[in-house]
Amino acid sequence: MKKSALLLLIALFFLPNLMEAKKKPDWVKQRPNDPTFYIGIAMMPKEGSEVEYKQAARNNALKQMSSEIKVTVSSNSVLSKIETNYRFVENYESKVETSVLETLEGYEVTTWEDKSEYWVMMKLSKQRYAQIQEMKLDKAKMLASTFLSDAKKALAVNDAYSALNYLAKATTSLKDHLESDLTYKTVDGTYNVGTEVFSTIQDVFRRIELVPVQSSYSIQFSKQLEVPIGINALFHSDNGEKVPLAGLPLVFEFTKGEGYLASQAKTNIDGYAGVSITRLLSKRKSQEITATFDFNSVMDNEDQEVHNLLEIFFPPKQMPSTFIAIEVQKSKAYLITEESVFGELDDQGAFSNMIKTQLNNNFFTFTTNMDDADFVVKINSKFVAGESRKGQGYEVFLVFAEFNISIFEAQSQTEIFADQLSGIRGMRPGNYEYALKDSRVKLLDQFEKKIEPRLEQVDM
Repeated sequence: MKKSALLLLIALFFLPNLMEAKKKPDWVKQRPNDPTFYIGIAMMPKEGSEVEYKQAARNNALKQMSSEIKVTVSSNSVLSKIETNYRFVENYESKVETSVLETLEGYEVTTWEDKSEYWVMMKLSKQRYAQIQEMKLDKAKMLASTFLSDAKKALAVNDAYSALNYLAKATTSLKDHLESDLTYKTVDGTYNVGTEVFSTIQDVFRRIELVPVQSSYSIQFSKQLEVPIGINALFHSDNGEKVPLAGLPLVFEFTKGEGYLASQAKTNIDGYAGVSITRLLSKRKSQEITATFDFNSVMDNEDQEVHNLLEIFFPPKQMPSTFIAIEVQKSKAYLITEESVFGELDDQGAFSNMIKTQLNNNFFTFTTNMDDADFVVKINSKFVAGESRKGQGYEVFLVFAEFNISIFEAQSQTEIFADQLSGIRGMRPGNYEYALKDSRVKLLDQFEKKIEPRLEQVDM
């Protein structure tokens, strides 16, 4: 073959590749460097369905473009002006970076492909992006300012709850712009709408006063109760007067001890709200009920992000609250004991004293005068020496324990409770005294686990 023909054959072989290389746009060959645009470029091999590889390329290009948009916290932002939870700020900044990708708009899309590759380039004018963001920010500030104005109008007529609702809406309006400069201009002047909302919430909280009708209650322990707990809500008006605060939702809970009571109430036209203790569960002598502003009442939805944001603007520690002390008066009981140890009555009654202490701490106040008692408690305990078991160089001793308890109403002598334990085995090397101590410990443990839960169900 002639040399010229060979060269022609080689040229024809490489021609398609040369033509394809010429067809590749500049942005595929080399990433453009344009400081006026955010740019994202992605390539996906043509594998799988056309829809899948095209969508994947677009998504990757979007992510790359959005990663160029840096989130910066303005020195005039709420996050910089008020004390916030560090974890909230960290999560918020991460969320903002994600939301940038979700809210991008106004970008240009260019594609190129050959037999094996699919390319996408996305461009967004930095000026256009800034304009869109500014429009969104202005809208949010205007909406928040409107809610703030409504809140102040409500405060002027002493409607604190409506004011707090408007302030919650103002806070939610700013949720996507906490990192931005929230300075807002009005005909009355310039102010930071974010910090103004926050300070107004604090002002409302300071002006609400919750006063218990009765600061403490002395209650006889019982499973069935009807003890009313009342709260008066007052509001310090603009002219310094204390006026009844109507329509304020409150939440009540045991912050010391435990019991059943209605958890929520709203103040009436006279500023009064009341609930009732219907059952005590804890026999703790000193208990406490807290009444505080119902934070959940200003939540429009269950969105956790919104909830976390509102907690920053509505700090739980600063919410108006008050405390009611509950002193539990236990029923009086007269105790009759009989304790047998190794076939002899034990006047000291070591185990009887252990049970008495347990009952005194949780159920009764014991009296030495039966005429003063509401109940009579009879306990009988018996400890029997078992056989000893010898091993190589040691000897193990066994003691078996039994226990009976009965409770009677003092006046009627009606038995209201009875229970027993048997087959409890103490086992220790050395001697029977060690095994006796072990049997007492195990018997008391079984009393706490098996008998006390049943006693909890008895109305005493």
